[in-house]
Amino acid sequence: MKLIPFFRRAQVLLFAALALPAATFAQTSYWVSSYNSDTVSRFDSDGNFLGNLAGSFNGPQAIKVGADGFVYIADELNHRVVRYTQSGNFDSVFISAGLGGLNGPTSITFAANGDALVASFNSDSVIRYSSTGALIGTFVTSGSGALNGPDVGLTFGPDGNLYVPSFWNSRINRYNPNTGAFIDSFVTAGSGGLQTPRTMLFNNGLMYVTDDFGNKVNRYQMTTGAFLDTIIPAGSGGLNGACGMILGPQGQLLITSLGTNSIKQYDPGTGSYLGEWVPASSGFLNGPTFITAVPEPTLLALVPLALLAKKRRNK
Repeated sequence: MKLIPFFRRAQVLLFAALALPAATFAQTSYWVSSYNSDTVSRFDSDGNFLGNLAGSFNGPQAIKVGADGFVYIADELNHRVVRYTQSGNFDSVFISAGLGGLNGPTSITFAANGDALVASFNSDSVIRYSSTGALIGTFVTSGSGALNGPDVGLTFGPDGNLYVPSFWNSRINRYNPNTGAFIDSFVTAGSGGLQTPRTMLFNNGLMYVTDDFGNKVNRYQMTTGAFLDTIIPAGSGGLNGACGMILGPQGQLLITSLGTNSIKQYDPGTGSYLGEWVPASSGFLNGPTFITAVPEPTLLALVPLALLAKKRRNK
């Protein structure tokens, strides 16, 4: 049963031009998971509501675009990963419930060979699946590097290593991208007052990290993991439960605010509050945990290449 919150890639496939219709990349929409209402909502680049996805979600978390153009959603309390088209139509259950011991999936990312890596929150591990969703095995073993609650920010960094936020013990771990072996706690426990890391954003040589219980965003040096500053101070603009984070259509930081059921905007350079992108008064969000652009800007950049080559703390 769900607890009331404490407020809480990609493989570059060489695919043919016909693999994805050009219309797929015509316009970016922004997809937001609402953990408390079990919904995934779509918005345009101005924050206007486009509708909810059809589907029986139970605690949706991270939303990621694969190099195949499909959108993958970690359906945490259903213990599975589902797949949608970019137009918002259900495609399939990509990873079936509990496959390989999957227990509370919070995020998914993709290795260079197309394998899917899924954060299993309740088993403190990362599980590996093939590009078809078949089980390969455990990639990051349970508790490796003191991993405790791998969360929505699971992703590959600019250095090619796998970065995993460890929610319950206030650190971000780094793992070998080929073997899953623990490298280090790149952001050490509590560095910069970090309490509950959720999403990381790599920007201009820096790592931005949302802190759910801390209601803030910290910045760290990308080369060393050393704390730089708290770019968005605790509670700035009413931020309550900082979780999902992305650079928005005007280059602003968009942050999901769990406790206020809204998405807030900030200047990425100064941290200045710029107002609400989706206000709480809209009624569209209830415990928003993640936001992503569909298609992601990096995926858009792959199109020419393709043509040429080819429980918890919350809700």
